[in-house]
Amino acid sequence: MLVTLVVVAVAGAAPGARAAHWTPFAPDGWAGVARAASPLMLAFVGWEAVAPLTARLRDPRRQLPRVVGTAFAVTALLYLGLAVATVAVLGPRAGGPVPLAGLLRVAIGGYGPVLAAAAAVALTLAATHAYLTGATALATALAGGAGTRRGTAGVLAAVAATSALLLGAAWAGLVTTAQLVTVPTALFLLVYLGCLAAAVRLLAGAVRLAAGVACAVVALLLAGSGWAALVAAGVAVVAVTRGRPAPSARVRSRAPESRHKPEAGRSEPVDPGPASDVCGQSVTGP
Repeated sequence: MLVTLVVVAVAGAAPGARAAHWTPFAPDGWAGVARAASPLMLAFVGWEAVAPLTARLRDPRRQLPRVVGTAFAVTALLYLGLAVATVAVLGPRAGGPVPLAGLLRVAIGGYGPVLAAAAAVALTLAATHAYLTGATALATALAGGAGTRRGTAGVLAAVAATSALLLGAAWAGLVTTAQLVTVPTALFLLVYLGCLAAAVRLLAGAVRLAAGVACAVVALLLAGSGWAALVAAGVAVVAVTRGRPAPSARVRSRAPESRHKPEAGRSEPVDPGPASDVCGQSVTGP
């Protein structure tokens, strides 16, 4: 649906493009480009929601790179075309609240904004479904494969509470749409920064080099988030503090290096020690 919507908007509005709309180029300078780069990352985030679902693929080692590469290429081409059409067709109106609706109005007439609003609702529900599915799978995995209903209920309760708080704040005028985009984008960037830093440490060769370059770029994008980066840093501090296992738990998770063998002629139970589940997490045996 999104692909069709963007293609119709870009192709239908293309005859209205004007070269004069490209001057002056970057009127706010490269500082404006840097400030815009961070919130624009919201168009590309979402890979983390797929990670807990990769176990459902028949051959993830072969399929996952293909899926990620195709999705990134399609997304980049779509949004690059949308950006070019927005500037070339709308010109001074490109800074409006819903430029896609403006393009659709040019492409198909007065029904364009209505179509854009309906598509926005459908796409929001689809994205929410994907995130809830991924979060539930992650909660289930962290619970050792048990507690699916409890994990689902917890995720839904957290989403409902957060949504009520944010929508209430937006209705009261305490937050703006820009702020509702900036803060979660900074949180996404922080997650990606941590993942890329881990890749630099764990991987090797060309992949490690690529991860290092990407890590530096994401760090610059996070810095461009401004005050939202401080919010993300605060969330990270809380997560690290609350997520650190207790010393006793770390001791229990260590597998013994040797086993005590009973003397000949004696029957002595052997402690099997902690077992390891499919996720590599240490679980205590009976």
